[in-house]
Amino acid sequence: MKKLISLITVTVLVLVLACACTGKEPNKVTKSASEIYAAVSEAGGLGAMTPVPASDLADVYGIDSAKLGEFAWYMSENPSLNADEVGIFNLNDEAYAAALAQIMKDRIARQLSVAETYSPDEAAKLKAAEVVTVGNWVYFCVGGNSSAMMEVLRNEIG
Repeated sequence: MKKLISLITVTVLVLVLACACTGKEPNKVTKSASEIYAAVSEAGGLGAMTPVPASDLADVYGIDSAKLGEFAWYMSENPSLNADEVGIFNLNDEAYAAALAQIMKDRIARQLSVAETYSPDEAAKLKAAEVVTVGNWVYFCVGGNSSAMMEVLRNEIG
């Protein structure tokens, strides 16, 4: 009986390790944030977007830019009419990931409260938004085809 239990335990452990090893590891990203954004934009069919300037990170959005590595953050050229937005952040300081994720969640919540007063379609995009943290990466997207965009992000980052 002990041999049978040992055999079952070893078999289960081998299967668990095999499954864990086939998953994509975070931080094994081979593309830049800009390259990932290009793929996300194409998948989402995003219209005219404009990059968020690095100079606005701290003053406008309260982001500690010293803790960021590279990033690609784009908003609709007319955010008062269109809530489309994609943010992809690779952090120098992984400990900052939770704080940055909360900043993005708060931003989306503020946009939603405004969009609910003028556009049910844009509010629906914001309700579907998800902020994801994987290792030293934080990403999110807002758009009419957010599921396709999130699939690209999960495939590229994890």
